[in-house]
Amino acid sequence: MIPVLILQVIILPLSTGWIMAIWTDNRMKNELQDAANHVGSTIQQLYLSLNRIDVLPSTITQATNVPSTIESYPFNATGSIRTVNMSRILDLHFALQGGKITADSFVTFGPNVSWQSSTFMSSSATACIRVLKQDDGAFVFSFG
Repeated sequence: MIPVLILQVIILPLSTGWIMAIWTDNRMKNELQDAANHVGSTIQQLYLSLNRIDVLPSTITQATNVPSTIESYPFNATGSIRTVNMSRILDLHFALQGGKITADSFVTFGPNVSWQSSTFMSSSATACIRVLKQDDGAFVFSFG
């Protein structure tokens, strides 16, 4: 009976710690995915709002309204654009700093969009999405 009690004293704390680590990682992954989806949605809404003839060429800056940290860890994001048929697709890759947790999102545009290589840093006071609408109706998106 004593060996069983000793085994329980050892296994219970180890299994509890293991389960809590998995739960915490899953929660952080979900929060990061929510931030990725929110940023992708904001970029999509900017494109749909500005892709009209009556909107004059200009530079627009939009705050992202995502948390600056997830469980005290800042995160960053990068984007790359690819062409599929006549559409342009922006692939967004988010990564939690100090860990292996990542999330991805994508945005579909028309053929008049390009992406300026940039990095989104959640802990930056100036973290934003920047859009340049040019005279010819083309758009250049980037992180600010």
